[in-house]
Amino acid sequence: MYAVIKTGGKQYKVAAGDKIKVEQMPADIGAEITIDQVLAVGAGDQLSVGAPLVAGATVSATVLSQGRHDKVRIFKMRRRKHYQKRQGHRQNYTELFISRIASAQGESKADVPAIAAKPDDLEVIEGIGPKIAAILAKGGITTFQQLADASVDTLKGLLIAAGSRFASHDPTTWGEQAKLAAAGDWDGFKKLTDELVAGKRK
Repeated sequence: MYAVIKTGGKQYKVAAGDKIKVEQMPADIGAEITIDQVLAVGAGDQLSVGAPLVAGATVSATVLSQGRHDKVRIFKMRRRKHYQKRQGHRQNYTELFISRIASAQGESKADVPAIAAKPDDLEVIEGIGPKIAAILAKGGITTFQQLADASVDTLKGLLIAAGSRFASHDPTTWGEQAKLAAAGDWDGFKKLTDELVAGKRK
């Protein structure tokens, strides 16, 4: 059985057991949510199409993680006008595990995988890439809260110890960003990161 759902202004075709990334939802990791905007449900050669929604159909999902997609870089230039503008954007997302599809045609279920405790994705912090995240992990910093609690001098010391290639990075705003991420204030986080370029204030 499969369903076509609508969330965040987009449509997704899902089946029980699928993992999908959708527009960010205000939900904690491990929380179960119910999506009732089901546009179509199919099972074998049977297909129910809503007008616009399928009556009584629901899709249950479990929140696996909150994160941000890779950065999209925007560069604008006007020839012979001495005009250049650089921008970047990283879209927030919520990763869902589809656990149940229910409708008049029946239901389909899948066991929710265990959500093991794992380090936070420090790469969502503006100015931190995979290599710097690895340097921080080596220094015992793997979560947003640990990064928020670390002093700027401590972070600079880790970067300097990693070599001249990383010593020039400025970690001044990392703790401020991490504090918002640890609190789950993603709106405030986005507002702050929109003011930053490579982790520095414009």
